[in-house]
Amino acid sequence: MVESEEREQRLIETMDLYGDDIVKLCYTYVRNWQTAEDLTQESFLKFFRSLHTFRGEASVKTYLYRIAINVCHDYLSSWKYKKVTITNAFHKILRTERSTEQVVMELDDSKRLVLAIEQLPPKYKDVIIVFHFGEMSLEETGSILKLPINTVKTRLRRARQMLGISLQEGVE
Repeated sequence: MVESEEREQRLIETMDLYGDDIVKLCYTYVRNWQTAEDLTQESFLKFFRSLHTFRGEASVKTYLYRIAINVCHDYLSSWKYKKVTITNAFHKILRTERSTEQVVMELDDSKRLVLAIEQLPPKYKDVIIVFHFGEMSLEETGSILKLPINTVKTRLRRARQMLGISLQEGVE
């Protein structure tokens, strides 16, 4: 009974400390606040269920970020997400008579950047999101993604190069 109460207290403290950060992290993956909130709840539920197996080799923040990233990956590879994305894209095309180039050209810089990040392969997208949007150090990013620091540096460099090329192609 005491262990259950301790776990519940730990969950409450963790939610208070990292709740907003996890919602923002999930939002960077799914670009929808309602879905991000749902994925955050799922992340905390998984955190709570796996708390008894947490060995403390990493910080709670690192452990929770890893869980949230996995939850987002699972969601993005699910049929539900793909169906919603295809349906929304179809409706958007039907509502507009503008060409794709016109729509892209009308996006401001931040929206173009987000779009470019979304197009990155997952291993580069993860590093960009955790490092920049999660405001993590190289060491924390490596710990969360279970990568050596040099790999994190390499992937950051390559992701930035891909983003630069993608954004430059959008300008031309």
